[in-house]
Amino acid sequence: MENIKFRRKVSKGSRYNQIYVPKELENVINVGDEVEVILLKKELCYSTKLKISKFKENLIKQIFSFLTKHREINSMFVVGSFLFETIDYNDIDLILIVSEETNMPKLKNQIYKDLIEKFNQKFHIIIYTEKELEDLLIYDPITISIFSIHIGNKKLIKRKKMIDKMHLKFLLMMPKDLLKIRLPSRIFFDNLRRLETIEKFLKNKSLDIISINGKIKNLIGGDLFKRIKMNEEINKKEIDLFRKIIQNKIRNIEKLLK
Repeated sequence: MENIKFRRKVSKGSRYNQIYVPKELENVINVGDEVEVILLKKELCYSTKLKISKFKENLIKQIFSFLTKHREINSMFVVGSFLFETIDYNDIDLILIVSEETNMPKLKNQIYKDLIEKFNQKFHIIIYTEKELEDLLIYDPITISIFSIHIGNKKLIKRKKMIDKMHLKFLLMMPKDLLKIRLPSRIFFDNLRRLETIEKFLKNKSLDIISINGKIKNLIGGDLFKRIKMNEEINKKEIDLFRKIIQNKIRNIEKLLK
C-alpha cells in the first residue's frame, strides 16, 4: 500500500479530494504544475469512537495492506466481535466489496487460503458488490447492525433505511423453525439476536450490536448467554426459555409489520 503514487496537475478551486499546496510553497508550485503524490501512511476509518488494542489495529492494517494486491477489491471492512471483545471471539469477520465482474467463489477461496497462511488466524469472509451492500444497508437490519461497529479502509456512507416487509418476513423463517426443531445452541443465540435487531429496526431504535447483545444477555442471564455464544450444550428447560422469548418477539414483530 505504501507504494501507491500518482501524478496530477495543480488546479485552483474547491473540488472534493483536491490536493492543497502549503502556503510556504505557493510561490514555488503554481497552478498547472505537475506534482507526484505518494501514500506514506494509510489511516483506518472507524465507525465509532471504538478503541482497540495496538495489536488489533496493526493486524487490521496488515490485512488491508496484504489484500490490496487483489485489484477486484474496492473496499474492505472488519466487523464483529473481534473489534469489541477482548478474547471471546472465534474469528475475524472480514467483508470485502468487489467489482461486478468478479468471480466471487474463486476470489473468496483464494483470499481465505492466503490469509490463513499469512496471519495464522481464523477468518470469516463475506463478499458483496457495491450495489448489494448499498441495498442491504437500506432494508436489512442484520447488515445495518453488523456495520454499527466496523473498521474499514474507506469510509462507509450511511443510508436512509426503508422497511421491506417481505424481506423481514423472510428473516422470521428461521426463528419460527426453532419453535419446532432443535438445533445447536449457537443457532438459538444468532436468532435471538436477529429478532431483537428486527424489533429495534421496526421501532426505529439504534441497532448497535453491543447494546443488542446486552439486551439478550439481560433476558437469559450472563452464564447462559456465554454458553450459547460458544455453542455449548443446552437442556430442555433452557430451550423452552428460548422458545418462549422467540415466540413473544415474533408476535411483537408481526404486530409491528401490520
